[in-house]
Amino acid sequence: MKKIFLLFAVAILMIACNKDDEAPQPTPEPTEIEKLPPATQTGANKVGCLLNGKAFLPSGTNPTGGNPNPYCAYYHDNFVLAFSIVKNENNTSMLGSETIALYNSDIILEEGRTYLLKVSASNHSAVYTHYNNIVNPDSYETTENHTGELHITKLDKEKNIISGTFWFDAVNEQGKKVEIRDGRFDMVFEGWAGKV
Repeated sequence: MKKIFLLFAVAILMIACNKDDEAPQPTPEPTEIEKLPPATQTGANKVGCLLNGKAFLPSGTNPTGGNPNPYCAYYHDNFVLAFSIVKNENNTSMLGSETIALYNSDIILEEGRTYLLKVSASNHSAVYTHYNNIVNPDSYETTENHTGELHITKLDKEKNIISGTFWFDAVNEQGKKVEIRDGRFDMVFEGWAGKV
């Protein structure tokens, strides 16, 4: 009798263990890098990066009614990529918003090349701006000592698609630094991309 009872107890224990294995597990939160868009080359109009280790993705619309968010333009030898997290869409103020922008001018971009982002006087720079004050926003810029890179992985001048990766370090006037890492973009650009 004891053997039957023992076998019955073991069977119930095995069934209970199997039910625990089948219980739904909570979905883990994505990591910050998993929140970024994939590095595609199709003109998906996606861009994102890590700002001091946190995902930075465009959200909201430009409250001043200007360019779309995100915005990408390439006119012959002038390239700009800008995207923002807009915090205050109910008025025309950028207060609380944050923007990242990359600029490259006086050079015709080429697929497969990497371009240095440094001091703005070089015409190849990057900026992070936090509009904590509309009159005097907190602006972080690349410099001779705090640089970055823009790498073009695809440039289709017929379909106006530009894709690539970027990273940079930038500082404000007080010397405080921000780190932009794992940037990727896949954009349909406004412009005419070096076509003469």
